[in-house]
Order: sequence, then structure tokens, then C-alpha cells
Amino acid sequence: MRKVDELFRSIDPAQNPVDEPDEALLGRIMALPRATTVTRGEIRGMSRRKWLLAGTAVVTAAAIGFVASDMFGTTAQPAYAVTPRPLKYTSTEQPASGVLEEIAARTEKLAPDTPAGGSQQFVQDSWSLSTRIDGIQVTSAVIPERRTTWKKPDGSEKWTVQTQKPQFQSDKQREVWKDAGSVGATPEKYSDSSGPADMSDERNHEAPTDPRAMRRWLALGYETQGPGETFDSVSERLLDRSFSPEQRAALLRALKNVPGIDYRGKTKDRAGRTGDAFSVTSAYGGLPKLQTLVFDPEDGSLLSYEEELVSNAGKLNVKTPAVTLYVSYLIDA
Repeated sequence: MRKVDELFRSIDPAQNPVDEPDEALLGRIMALPRATTVTRGEIRGMSRRKWLLAGTAVVTAAAIGFVASDMFGTTAQPAYAVTPRPLKYTSTEQPASGVLEEIAARTEKLAPDTPAGGSQQFVQDSWSLSTRIDGIQVTSAVIPERRTTWKKPDGSEKWTVQTQKPQFQSDKQREVWKDAGSVGATPEKYSDSSGPADMSDERNHEAPTDPRAMRRWLALGYETQGPGETFDSVSERLLDRSFSPEQRAALLRALKNVPGIDYRGKTKDRAGRTGDAFSVTSAYGGLPKLQTLVFDPEDGSLLSYEEELVSNAGKLNVKTPAVTLYVSYLIDA
């Protein structure tokens, strides 16, 4: 996977804007095997996006100035990609540190609720601007994906990923999608698996229950340690692991010291759950964006993660502000 990461890093528009595609490079990308799962998060050199659906290697076509022709008529898709509506937040002047401590204090008093032994199941709904459906960069609809993962005590995993019903903000968007071939109308489903976890990698160890140790653990695997990396790490670590109440409290207290963290108030996430939202403004990945974590105020569990471009979209074909990625954490048992 490292070679794939390096290949995509070289064409990341946020890192190295280019005006013309390297045809040899494009050929190598499209020649990657179907089983390879590469997403925008992995363009940043991280492995967490391995779970996002990608039937072929993912490249944002507009980001490299290349538009492929195909039987579905991608040229009929809109000039600017359809993206999800941003979440709505209640205005507040409460400091993030105070709200995080309140949730942590409630959380640490809870009875143990993590599964004891046996396999665990995790379910997430997600969407990413760079997702390909059947090898096509869909810009005319938002097509979420649902991943279900079964993880054994040795860290080995099996998972299935299936596309969900296309979403639109208007009837006009739906018509444009139909004109472009209704890509994604028929659900796609993929399954895969991985072997036991490498226990020499500290990231696969149990999460600490001390806030300082938690901050160090979250930083493992990142070349730099900024607010964006911290938020990215939180979303990644909770994709396929359960935190105990003590670990969740430690996580919340670790976030209190993240530079620039802001409490945005209450919000209703994409699964209809109400939570407390915390954001940082970051250039992690190359473009200025808001990264937001939404926590359940009663038990400190992570409900969702969002990334939103706030000003410069670079060569991406979106109008800012624009949500470019979200993950809803639905089942952790």
C-alpha cells in the first residue's frame, strides 16, 4: 500500500497542483487491481480510508485536469460536483475545553460497556468527494456507502461495503444525474478481509486511559502533529475499535488541549442524532478546511466526522464552502 500512497501523493492537487496529466502515471493508476482500495484520505499518506468503497483506484478527475469519456456520458455531469448539505450548528460562545470536560466527567462514571472477547461489529455510513462508482467519478449525485466490519480478537477483519441510495438537494440535480447515466442507481457491493493485526505497531495496542498518553497514541503514524492530524486520527482509530468509558473520557480530555479547537454547539448529524460538535481549521492535506468531530453528550461516543472546504477549492470541481467527506459511526458492538 505504501507504493500506492506515494503514487497518489505525487498527484495530490493540494500538495502539487498540475495543469496537465502524466499519461504514463494515469495508465499506472488505472492499471491498479480492482481489489486495491485507495481514497482521498490515503492520498494524504494514511491507511484509514482503506475501508471506503473504491471499485478501482480513486482519482478526482477534475483535480488533475483529466476527464475520461465513457458509456455513461460523464461529460453530461455538472461543472461543479454535487456535495452534501453542511450540518447546521447552534451558535454558542462556550469554550470547547469546558464542554469537553463536562462530557468527560459524565462519561468516566459510566459502567463498562465494551464487548468482552469474541468478534466485534462496526457499521459506518460515509461519503467522499473522491469516491468512484463502477470506475466512474460521479459528480452529479451524492452516493453514500455503508461498511459493516467484523473484527476478531486477533485483529483480523472481514467487511462488506455497499453503495446506498443516491441523494440530491433538488429535482434539477436528479435530472442531471439521470442525463449522466444514473450512475449508482443499482447498488454495488464488495467484500474483503485482512489478517491478524501487527502487534509490533503501537497503533494496534489498547488505547490509553490517560489524556497525555492518549495524545501520544493519537499521534502515532503521523509525520507532523497538528490539529488536523489529531482530528483525522480520532476518526481513523474509531473506525474499527471500541473505547471504554475511561478511554472515551481520556480522548475528550486530550482534545481539550488541541490548538484552535472550537465548540460549534449542538448539531443533528446525518443519522438524525443530536450531539456536541467541535471543529478545527486546518490545512492538513493541503487545502484550508474545517474538520469536525461530533460526540454524544451523554456517553462521549463519537457520532460523526466531517471535512468541509471553507475557501480555496484548488483544482477540485466544487464551490466552497463544500463538504468533501463525512463518516457516521452507527454501530460499535
